[in-house]
Amino acid sequence: MQLPLPITLPVDENFDSFVNKGNEEVVSILRQIAEALPYWREAPALGPLSSLQLPLVTLLGNSAIGKSHLLFATCHQLAGKSVSHLYLNLNDYQAWSLDIFEGLENLSLIALDNIHAIAGNVQWEEALFDLFNRVIETKRALIICTSHLGPSNPAFTLPDLRSRLAWGVIYHVNQLDDGGREEAVRLRAEERGLTLSNQALQFLLHHSERDLKSLMSLLARLDARSLQEQKRLSVAMVKRELNLG
Repeated sequence: MQLPLPITLPVDENFDSFVNKGNEEVVSILRQIAEALPYWREAPALGPLSSLQLPLVTLLGNSAIGKSHLLFATCHQLAGKSVSHLYLNLNDYQAWSLDIFEGLENLSLIALDNIHAIAGNVQWEEALFDLFNRVIETKRALIICTSHLGPSNPAFTLPDLRSRLAWGVIYHVNQLDDGGREEAVRLRAEERGLTLSNQALQFLLHHSERDLKSLMSLLARLDARSLQEQKRLSVAMVKRELNLG
């Protein structure tokens, strides 16, 4: 079995920093899973999930809307309880060998980010299909994956894999509106210990990319600049970081 290099997940991407507006149901089920593992089959609230032949939860939606954040949050909670789990970002699959999936069925949680990345690669689709079958046989692991593509999407060329993906439950992750994005930036700034005036926040929101990934990346850069310059975060600092003069 090939083990992936250890990955340090973003510490500030947890359930507390996730704004669940419009995504209350999926956040609730993931919290319940994280709290119940490794004995999730005994949790009454997870009865519908434990009754599935393949215990698979798919978070479906466009990029940069928080799907990875939710995977990180679940993994952080499991790490705090020393529950066995593994996070893999399938965007990186070309750096791995096919046997990376071997033995994962013995974990409590398998977190697979961006499974759409292997769509159309028959060897990798078969490897994922085989993993799903081993999970069914061992009846131990629970799988949470994220994807841009629904299970019936023809980009997945292996019919058996499309069938298995459809056996799980699917939650559509919705994009935050303007108010939700503002709340998300405020929360992340507080976690970083950044003092963000309303004026600076509004300028940031109206002069940067609107997706969450870009906003959080900008906030991280502003945090570093604030430390380097030993100054509070201001509109002028946001302008310098965005090269707005």
